Amino acid sequence: MRTTLLLVCAALLSGPSFAHEGPKKKQKPTKAQADLDRARAKLDAAKKQLAKQGRYSCCVKPSCDLCARTTGSCNCARNVAAGKGACGECYAGWKAGRGTMKGVDAKALILLPADHQACAQPATSDVSPELKDAIDALLGAKKTLVAEKRFACCIRGGCGQCAREGDCPCGGDLAAGKGVCGDGLDGWNSGLGIFEGIQPAEVKLAPMESASMDAGMGPGTGESSGLYSSGTSQVPRTAGMNMLDWRVRNWSLMLNGQIFGVYSAQSGPRGRDKIFSANWVMAMASRKAGIGTLSIRAMLSLEPATITSQRYPLLFATGETANGVPIINGQHPHDLFMELAALYQIRLGERTTVTLYGGPRGEPALGPPAYPHRVSASENPVAVISHHLQDSTHISDNVATAGITHRFVTFEVSGFHGREPDEKRWGFDGGAIDSFSTRLTLTPTTRWSGQISIGRINQREATHPLRPTLRTTASAMYVRPLAKGQWATSVIWGRDNDLEYTQLPNLAQFQGFSTGALSTLGLPGRPPFRPQHIVTIPTRIPRQIYNSYLLESTAHLGRNWVWGRIENTDKDSTLLYEEAPFVLLVDERRLARVQAYTAGYERDLPGMPRALQTGVGGQFTIFHAPPVLAPIYGNNLVGVQLFLRLRLGATPNR
Repeated sequence: MRTTLLLVCAALLSGPSFAHEGPKKKQKPTKAQADLDRARAKLDAAKKQLAKQGRYSCCVKPSCDLCARTTGSCNCARNVAAGKGACGECYAGWKAGRGTMKGVDAKALILLPADHQACAQPATSDVSPELKDAIDALLGAKKTLVAEKRFACCIRGGCGQCAREGDCPCGGDLAAGKGVCGDGLDGWNSGLGIFEGIQPAEVKLAPMESASMDAGMGPGTGESSGLYSSGTSQVPRTAGMNMLDWRVRNWSLMLNGQIFGVYSAQSGPRGRDKIFSANWVMAMASRKAGIGTLSIRAMLSLEPATITSQRYPLLFATGETANGVPIINGQHPHDLFMELAALYQIRLGERTTVTLYGGPRGEPALGPPAYPHRVSASENPVAVISHHLQDSTHISDNVATAGITHRFVTFEVSGFHGREPDEKRWGFDGGAIDSFSTRLTLTPTTRWSGQISIGRINQREATHPLRPTLRTTASAMYVRPLAKGQWATSVIWGRDNDLEYTQLPNLAQFQGFSTGALSTLGLPGRPPFRPQHIVTIPTRIPRQIYNSYLLESTAHLGRNWVWGRIENTDKDSTLLYEEAPFVLLVDERRLARVQAYTAGYERDLPGMPRALQTGVGGQFTIFHAPPVLAPIYGNNLVGVQLFLRLRLGATPNR
């Protein structure tokens, strides 16, 4: 009876999500999830008991489930050390770079099926209550998965590893000449294969999900449900990612990116029309290195060339400078180098990972994922007007971040150079680390992520180089899988507390002439212009507090995309003026709160290769100007964007 129960458990219990490589086609949530979760919890408890009894010694992290389910114990570590081999699940883990034993050559590792991995058995022959409960839960889950037509295995009873993922393609993959999961490989070598005419020696392991790739994509703990979006900011793992990926020797490589070709028109006296392109591309390479995993990242943008005059029109948007004066009612282009950084992760156990991140250009642990990389904003081609109160630090110089993830909680601290990028967008700005931040991120499930962060940003603006800013943000993101797509929603709050400081006299540097010199003001003979707030005597600049609120949501429905965005944000007194040098004489004060309401639609074009997703769409925005701005901006302000979108990589959940 004991043996029978263990064999059933081996076939049905779920394991870690490492069965097959790459992003899977997301499906409608399974009704078996409650049973799967209960089985997971019971099996974890059983493994802890076995470890205390000295009957559980695994060789990979996260530790395998297969041996515990099959023999009620795990002897893989001792058998691997003795050259006998590992069970199918551990064998797959070694091939994916998750082995934990020094001196073991993963390429030379052999398979020793789980039914040969038993440790010395205890005196009693009873199956533990936890294993019995897990068997009951998985039996119910299996029936549900089969009824949902999402489980087609190639071994008797079905593999447990794919059951964990709620989707088993092993039968179809094997029939098509592809590989199977580690559990399936183990089962075939134990005589459990159900296809006639196939010998166990013909069954191969499917390309496994690489630990090095996982290190580049998320915190890397067995229980974390987050996925890196920009820098080390996290979105729910359910969101997935558009990408092209492949392996070259020991390296896992990834490439993704997108291009928007946009026509934009906005009404009112301050509205403008323009054709431009917003774009970026990201490349990443990951591999095992020493005791951890190294990932190297580069993110580039050609916006310095595709957005002329150093900005595109966007009513009520402000931040940074163009041609020596503050940008008003416009959005600046991103730099050529949006990110050039490395990430190194060290696992301290199945539930804990230490992460080190940094480079000459990157994103500190401050704020939500940047708007170009949020799945809830994926189809909107223009920036949020509250960008400089929420996520503008996503391009920072000389970033260094240290973080620790335990289960679904990540705590990070960062140091970085606080000055915003200058107008020379083709290179690096440099500067010493002078600003600091900290962030707490929670990813309790694969559908939810949230963060709260605070940072002191020193010398943030070129126009006020002595002014420090205390930025606080909080956000939450929810992603719901749909039958043919997903629905992603973000709620974000950002607050800038521009602290009180003394502006020193600087008028002299703007006076005088030098022969042959041209200033960015367009006046011949003046010395090079420095975009600073101009004062003639030491001036105490009082504290100013700005708040912003954002709600955005994007639904992907087959080939259709529908989205909306609502913004409510404080703006300063520069909105009263046109872009001109005299604005540098203006004492910036919080002036008014503005709103923007956006709705958009996009349709994927048919007949395109999956590696290059193409869509055509448009969006409509209604802006609300408060009474103090209405005489200048007018009433009933609207904006329209029409665009063509190109994106690398297959769209998740298609």
